[in-house]
Amino acid sequence: MAQKPGLPLRRSLANTPPLTAGVLFGAGLAVVSAAVWAVQELGTVITALVVAAFLAVGLERIVGGMTKRGMPRWLAMVLLFLGVAIVFCGGIAAIIPAIAREATEFIEKAPTYYQTFMDSTLADRFGGEGGLLKRAEGALTAANMTKVFGGVVGGVASFFGGLVWTVTTILLAIFILASYVQLRQGMVRLFAASQREQTDRIIDGILRQIGSYLIGALAIGALAGISSWIFMAIAGIPYGALLALLVALLDLIPQIGATIGAVVVTLVALAISPMTALASAIFFVAYQQLENWVIYPTVMRSAVKVSNLAAIVAVLVGGTLFGVVGIVLSVPVYAAIRLIGKEIVIPRLDNS
Repeated sequence: MAQKPGLPLRRSLANTPPLTAGVLFGAGLAVVSAAVWAVQELGTVITALVVAAFLAVGLERIVGGMTKRGMPRWLAMVLLFLGVAIVFCGGIAAIIPAIAREATEFIEKAPTYYQTFMDSTLADRFGGEGGLLKRAEGALTAANMTKVFGGVVGGVASFFGGLVWTVTTILLAIFILASYVQLRQGMVRLFAASQREQTDRIIDGILRQIGSYLIGALAIGALAGISSWIFMAIAGIPYGALLALLVALLDLIPQIGATIGAVVVTLVALAISPMTALASAIFFVAYQQLENWVIYPTVMRSAVKVSNLAAIVAVLVGGTLFGVVGIVLSVPVYAAIRLIGKEIVIPRLDNS
């Protein structure tokens, strides 16, 4: 009778002295604990690396397209980042005058807004102007001011900390993009020679889907910003340029970003009139339905071939586990896992 493959291992474990088994178990537990501690401590660094790699993969689609036409890689990267800088600076130059004009208009109309609020039924519920002033005086104590000051200082520190990590992530993305070919070749060489062809095909498919997802998400966000700006210009909602940019950026967050942007715009429209706020709510509900059921599925079906149900479940899981970063990366990560299952897991199950 042939001996079962698992028998020698079970016999060796059974013959292991209790002290040796305890030492091995303790060493394994220590290694796992150290790994968990390292991941927790390096959480911000790992997040920056993951986001930087995500951006580099998306930009590689553009750089790779230029290099295929015979352009040197360094020149393609210079042209890419020069174009990004021109677009960014041009966008800022176009937005700053609008922001300055709208900020001036807000300051000029601030007394009118104040009087309108004081004449509203909401202010009457709190006793009118006198009641609100008394509540404000009661709130402006030394202890409360200390808490507010501490919160402001903490907010400023968080803002600059986030700014530093944003710049760091961008720099990491540049370095990853510069070493993209070497990193990909090194990744493939980690596998056995007999598996490298399949591994290279899988990696190529994953990177292609991530790049397509990023380009598709940017296109959807730009369309949402432009549509919102046109609506706000027609409806007469102030701060249209700034709010359109906010809507475009928030729309990069799948499923929930458009809702957050719609709430912000509707609250601003409420300062004009309830009818304007109602029109804003109707527009964004209609546009979100159009985006969720027509624009987003069409773009993502051609980019990463992910259904609406899979996208929603992936977003919920990613957001619960990793927050905003998990929401943004959930769809391409799901697409990558599905591709691995299709190329490796399912064929093995079929042949077993």
